[in-house]
Amino acid sequence: MNLFKDIQPKILIPAVIVVVAVFMIFYAKGGSEPIQPMNQALQTADTPEVTRITTLEKEMEKKLVQNLQQMTGVGSVQVSVTLASSLRSDYATNGSVTKKTTKESDKNGGTRESTEVIENNQLVMPNGAAQPVIVMEERPNVAGVLIIAQGASDPKIRENIHNAVRTLLDIPSDKINVQPMGGV
Repeated sequence: MNLFKDIQPKILIPAVIVVVAVFMIFYAKGGSEPIQPMNQALQTADTPEVTRITTLEKEMEKKLVQNLQQMTGVGSVQVSVTLASSLRSDYATNGSVTKKTTKESDKNGGTRESTEVIENNQLVMPNGAAQPVIVMEERPNVAGVLIIAQGASDPKIRENIHNAVRTLLDIPSDKINVQPMGGV
């Protein structure tokens, strides 16, 4: 049984050329590296993304400490911020779409139409820069905040701290925990 006897050479030759071209493109760099989509990043403990998250958390903690210590009655403060997601960036791309339609007729009067669409998106890189152009950055979601303050044993000061953090970070009340500072 020959599977290819009904396939005409007009179709088979371009199909083989496309398969060979795709193979050459994807394996031109040695073929051993997995192909990564442009809009996805591997996130492991060694990636810059993890370091960026930690840096963002520390910056937020520092800003909260600076603001809270300025409030009356708060005293010494320790803050821990945990982010639920990473910073999301959308990068500028140069895109092109190529559409090719092929119509074929056989000797029995039948017709066949095939359409091939090729999309190409390349990141826009400024001259000499290692980072692509960022179109938009979305702030990460805060998973929770713990505030330990000297003055938090007073219910009014605790409420003021809670309201200040809720306002500064624009997060729901249930993600904020304010505790009085105690020592051993």
